[in-house]
Amino acid sequence: MLTRTFGYLVTWYNLLPPFATIYYILYIMLGVIHGTITYRLPEYCDTPSNVTCYKGDRAILQCCVKYLGTKQVIWKKVNENFALTYGEMVFVSDPDISIDHLPHREEWNLIISNVQTRHAGLYECQISTKEDLRKYVQLNVLDEPAPRRDAISIDGPQFVDKGKKLVLTCNATGQMFPPEDIDWFKDGQKIKQNQNRGISIAKFRIAKTKMLHSQMEIDKADMDDKGVYICRSSDLAITSTNVIVLNGSAKRSRKKIPPKLDENKHNVMKSAETNHMKRGGGNLNANPNHSDTSASTSAACNLAFLLQNGNTCTNLLTMLCCMFVALHICNRT
Repeated sequence: MLTRTFGYLVTWYNLLPPFATIYYILYIMLGVIHGTITYRLPEYCDTPSNVTCYKGDRAILQCCVKYLGTKQVIWKKVNENFALTYGEMVFVSDPDISIDHLPHREEWNLIISNVQTRHAGLYECQISTKEDLRKYVQLNVLDEPAPRRDAISIDGPQFVDKGKKLVLTCNATGQMFPPEDIDWFKDGQKIKQNQNRGISIAKFRIAKTKMLHSQMEIDKADMDDKGVYICRSSDLAITSTNVIVLNGSAKRSRKKIPPKLDENKHNVMKSAETNHMKRGGGNLNANPNHSDTSASTSAACNLAFLLQNGNTCTNLLTMLCCMFVALHICNRT
């Protein structure tokens, strides 16, 4: 009995997927008939319908579509009978024409690199439906090159200690849109990301300011990392900076006093003490009442040493100090 019941359950389980599929199809058909499930037409987003570029610039004709579903976006020029693009496929041999689209995004932008006057005209972004859904974009091309301007800058330290992180940033601005790319060079050689050496390069665009930002980092700077770093945009704008790596671990040398100078000082002090003894001063350290005299004599010895080894200006100042000390000693005695 148990075996038969188990067999019935297995049979119903195997028949369940076909029944579920049929039920789902009937549910959709009844929903369409009764109007509970409706087909939603694709809609265009609000994008510029007039674009003006200089000759040689990069033109971007924007087309944004909501609820596209399985439909395709078609770009064509109004006065031509053939399509330029269908979905992500390009049907013309012009290498300057391409389509810009990311998966799960609503933008289907037509890109014309190195735009020329022959590219000027009215374009349409069409959707492959039985309904007539079109969006027109006018492209104007000025027959003159874009004015050059200082549109690139590089920031970062000029000095970095060995073993510390080196961070350089480059900002490049385009005429109509941000540049496509930024390259880094050191002493003329292109820099590439290298995880083993701790070199990383990050890039991101800021559409509002038409700027492309790039940041190059070296985790631990070495002495070989010193040199001239160059930042170049795809618009051929270029700038550079010089970086010096400091070897902070080097020990500072201490200046030693020559032994001869110490010997001269000892001889002068000994001579001054001997002269004091001859004048009847006795042992300077024997009598505690002569502590002031001992201090004065020590000062006199130091001044005499400066007098012997100093320059002209120092000698004059030293002579005046000696006279003051001598008068002080006389008054004390």
